Amino acid sequence: MFSDKIVLVTGSTRGIGRGIALAFAREGASVVINGTRENLCRKVAEEIMSAGGRAFEAPGDISDALTVHQIFQKILEKFGKIDILVNNAGIIYVVDCIDTTDEQWDRTMAVNCRGVFLCSREAAGYMMMKKSGKIINVSSQLGKTGEARYTHYCASKFAVIGFTQALAKELAINGITVNAICPGIVDTDMMDEELKILKRLTGKATEVLRKDFLKMIPLGRYEAPDDVADLVLFLASDKASYITGQAINVTGGFEMH
Repeated sequence: MFSDKIVLVTGSTRGIGRGIALAFAREGASVVINGTRENLCRKVAEEIMSAGGRAFEAPGDISDALTVHQIFQKILEKFGKIDILVNNAGIIYVVDCIDTTDEQWDRTMAVNCRGVFLCSREAAGYMMMKKSGKIINVSSQLGKTGEARYTHYCASKFAVIGFTQALAKELAINGITVNAICPGIVDTDMMDEELKILKRLTGKATEVLRKDFLKMIPLGRYEAPDDVADLVLFLASDKASYITGQAINVTGGFEMH
């Protein structure tokens, strides 16, 4: 499906991002692996190539403008184009608003918002020249409904949806679609880290917390990275050519707004 496509997935060394990268590779795309740790980028790239896929490492902090510019220069030098950008990189803290530090707030906004802007700005410039392209931003169900102890994260993910809508209107005339996806509770190592913090804050055992979360999901199971990847592949395909400016839930029925 994507054999002639060049795809950049930011934050693709673990969790959702890794799942998206592997899914694109299975469909024949050349996938650019990004993350802040070079060794993890190499590990995922090697995983893809050992399975017969095509991958290219482009490590770096996507909240830094110069780094982002250099990443795109590397992609253009190697492939000559960029067809699909998936802005997946993100960070999260679990902390009450009154205890949130300036550094936690600023870092959340830097990665979750500024990174999306910087990568989209670079990608859009190249996509506009060829009058085609797909930009897919990973927001969250917490980008639609606020939740205690996630004020900073909610603010950043609400912002991603607004950015998506505005950019979609700007780029539509150039044949470029821009959409957001809103995952729910995805069973990854990031969730494990959240549970450890919530255990300390609430005094509840991890297994109790997992059962509490599961009760909130109508479909009765936790989300897997492949559930997210399937939606990303659809939005990146020609079948979604008339969809733009949307923020689509993939939450097992948890979020219906």
